Amino acid sequence: MTTMETRSSTTLLLISLIFSFLSALIVPSTALGFTCKNTTTVACESLIDYIPPNDTTLASISSLFGVTNFYSLLGANFFSLSTPSSQPFAANDTIRIPFPCSCSNGSGISDKVPMYTIKSGDSLDYIATNVYARLVTYQEIALVNNISDPSLIKVGQNLWIPLPCSCDKVNGNPIVENQVVHYGHVVAKGSSVEQIAVEYGTDANTLLELNGISNANQLQAGQLLDVPLTVCDSVVGKDSEDYPLLVANGTYALTAYNCIQCKCQPNIYISNITMVLHCEPSEGVKPSNISQCPSMECPNSGLLIGQTSSNCMVCDYAGYVNTTILMSYDSFSASNCSVEQKKFGERKERRGDKIENQKRNYQNGSHGFAALVKGLAGGAEASKVAMMCFLASGREIGFDVPGFGGG
Repeated sequence: MTTMETRSSTTLLLISLIFSFLSALIVPSTALGFTCKNTTTVACESLIDYIPPNDTTLASISSLFGVTNFYSLLGANFFSLSTPSSQPFAANDTIRIPFPCSCSNGSGISDKVPMYTIKSGDSLDYIATNVYARLVTYQEIALVNNISDPSLIKVGQNLWIPLPCSCDKVNGNPIVENQVVHYGHVVAKGSSVEQIAVEYGTDANTLLELNGISNANQLQAGQLLDVPLTVCDSVVGKDSEDYPLLVANGTYALTAYNCIQCKCQPNIYISNITMVLHCEPSEGVKPSNISQCPSMECPNSGLLIGQTSSNCMVCDYAGYVNTTILMSYDSFSASNCSVEQKKFGERKERRGDKIENQKRNYQNGSHGFAALVKGLAGGAEASKVAMMCFLASGREIGFDVPGFGGG
């Protein structure tokens, strides 16, 4: 072989090795995010753990992850509503980050958030490893941002960080769409699949299946695990603007222009495994997009949303339409409240059926829930007639926000 042929062969070999190396930098799309086969839900809300490498503040964390509603960060961690954004947060502690999720091609990733602006000295690997604490890889960042050469990035360039998530149902739950909230949990040292399953109210087999793990002993510290969090049952109907109101176990959410706070915790009247959404007027929170919150007292009851009377009457949040807050006013079927509270879940189901029946009545031209909404939007006289009919039905009550709507 001549010297020229040897050089040519060596050059071809080097080119081949370079192409192989560059190809390895970009992973296929199937490696992105968590598995998400949902074809009906275009987007949902998800959670993910973040362990900051340095001391920081809640405001800085919100900014890093593009959390536009600070209350959603507080709710995801069950922090007090009065917690300031300047609140310090220690390095190596864990905080849950709420974010919108989108599914396509069998995978779920964050919906165009967070966005990170490249700074001097940054590399994709540094951003993935240090800034976002290994929640993503540099290959995934390169893929979604169409970066063919990870070394060619510019200061000031904006990068989409594709956090893993999912909108899939789990175990075929039939009650409502998207029955769980998927949570990207960072596995702590010494944790086991069984321990994590017990802590978050699921089972080991579900965790193994969701995460494609064939052997529980394969679990490693620092691994990101897709954990399905149970959501609380509520009477919020499909016509409500916040449907489906999915509040995961151990969290709360503000809704209806920040006027309502809904908490998801085990119901103390039933057992430690019954999950019923408890909503009440939010305290010390400025309303969003409206000048003031509407009245949240069920008429002729003296009860605010979330309160139960001594004779077992309860005033529940049932959603909102435009600027009208909807309420469900109902009673237990017996006078012994302590006994009947144990049947709270059954009563919730009955009220849910009543709400759906009233909505169907409206579709057939009857009075009821939707007739009230229509009447309130139709002017003073229509509102008066609708309210009279609705009070007579004695079911759900809606209020028009002062200064808004018809009349």
